[in-house]
Amino acid sequence: MGRILGIDLGTTNSVVAVIDKSGPFVVPNSIGERLTPSVVGFTKSGEILVGKKAKRGAVMNVGRTVFSIKRHMGSNYRVRIDGKEYTPQEISGIILQKLKQDAEEYFGEDCSQAVITCPAYFTDAQRQATKDAGEIAGLKVRRIIDEPTAAALAYGLDKKEDQVILVYDLGGGTFDVSIIEVISGVFQVLAIHGNTHLGGDDFDMRIVQHLLGVFKEQTGIDLSGDPIAMQRLKEAAEEAKIELSEIKETHILVEAIHMTDKGPLSLDVTLTREKFEELIEDLIQQTIPPINQALEDANLTPEKVDTILLVGGSTRIPAVQRLVKAHLGKNPHRDISPEEVVALGAAVQTLVLAPLDGSIEDTLATRYGKEKPVIIHMTPFSLGVGLQNDQYAVIIERNSTYPTEAKDVFTTTRDFQEAISFPIYEGEEPIASENTFLDMLRIEGITPAPRGVPRIEVTFRLNADRILEARAEDLATGVEKRIVIEATDTRLSEADKQRMVREARERVTQMLRQRMKESVEEQAEQLLERAQKALAAARNHPLAPQVGTRSSHLREVMKTDNQEAIEKAMDELLRLVDEVEAAGAA
Repeated sequence: MGRILGIDLGTTNSVVAVIDKSGPFVVPNSIGERLTPSVVGFTKSGEILVGKKAKRGAVMNVGRTVFSIKRHMGSNYRVRIDGKEYTPQEISGIILQKLKQDAEEYFGEDCSQAVITCPAYFTDAQRQATKDAGEIAGLKVRRIIDEPTAAALAYGLDKKEDQVILVYDLGGGTFDVSIIEVISGVFQVLAIHGNTHLGGDDFDMRIVQHLLGVFKEQTGIDLSGDPIAMQRLKEAAEEAKIELSEIKETHILVEAIHMTDKGPLSLDVTLTREKFEELIEDLIQQTIPPINQALEDANLTPEKVDTILLVGGSTRIPAVQRLVKAHLGKNPHRDISPEEVVALGAAVQTLVLAPLDGSIEDTLATRYGKEKPVIIHMTPFSLGVGLQNDQYAVIIERNSTYPTEAKDVFTTTRDFQEAISFPIYEGEEPIASENTFLDMLRIEGITPAPRGVPRIEVTFRLNADRILEARAEDLATGVEKRIVIEATDTRLSEADKQRMVREARERVTQMLRQRMKESVEEQAEQLLERAQKALAAARNHPLAPQVGTRSSHLREVMKTDNQEAIEKAMDELLRLVDEVEAAGAA
């Protein structure tokens, strides 16, 4: 059975984990680090950089580096580079492709399956976009699992007692709060709330705005219109934010941030933790209403919560920890690294999965002798259809557990009507058009009859990934129309997805060619060094002049990028070097 990756596709950083007999563990990336920055850079030479390399090169690659793409999942947002547009799914797919390749290098085997996490408060469109990104990367996405639920899984795998867990998940770009009840090893989600546009990125921008103000006050110069300066300020702000979680003040020095006729100007500022907390106070206060709403939905008071889990890098901020403790009256837990716990939980979720071509009982849990985690999920949004006069008929209620199926019966509004269109919405507003439009379900071929006579049954089915399938059936004739909510304005058509998959494969092929080229070049350099040492040790050898000539020839051929010619030149030089070295040894 091939390994199934647990992937936390984060706004700021992404993490990969897997599970074995000893439990879940994080898989290091190609440079040995546990976190991979969710950053993609496009160089002017056509190379695509991912992770730390892209982040480091952002200042020199301004306007060609993409950060925090997760915030745009499920939207019409596009990244435009060199006249080509990239969707959020494509950029995320590039990140996932990098994670997949790093895992394959680490294990030395193909890793083509994954469980990917997303914020619990993600909409249907955002979940579908996450699934599309995985498929673009060449992954078979076995599950989309909520991040707070994954964190609870990682924390509760070895916990035997029944408990109510509140997961406070504040990451780089999103905030979630979930309340989960654990009874006899069954994880039941009781309530979900959050804000998909609140996180560490917003804290960074508050520091940036502060630094802009200080520099303008000192010099009279506004740096906000200088993209290179802004990128340098963002990097300095993020670093300062991280440092202020550990120390009470930090020194921010950005040298030569602006050039004048009299020379370069630098930014030199001391930022205290107290000032930083003042800058972000209103932002962290925005996490309180979702907590209260989740508690209300779960019909609980703070006293009924047994355990509070802090998840996401932004929960390292002391002000956040104090806020949670003060509001809920308990010390929150950070037993597991808040940046890694979600990926570890996704790896735990893989225990329930069987191989794609094997027995349903042949799960990782069976193989490793572990219990399967049982999760009862909940949807944070109502799903329904638009009716006459823009009325909204809810079919699946908010806070319903899933997988689930629900249905309702509707009729025609005009005599002898032969078709009905049901616009599908997600949300809580009583006016249909004020909710999020998902797709159009249209059924044709209805038996002509006076209005109010035909009976059209609409069925909604939410699968384990919280992706919606809708069906309309004429109960008189059995005529039906079925759709899976996949391709609207904010989603990829199948043709677009397949194109992106092809392009992703081409990137892998190009990367492999580049690695082969680099490997040959490295071997050639080593051979030239060996030839030089052989000449130094046997200058009077009759073949020495030929070694020198062939070495020069190999250097010239290496400039052509002709791999076949380089290998041929290496073979010729290697034969001569072997003879010279053998004579020296004799």
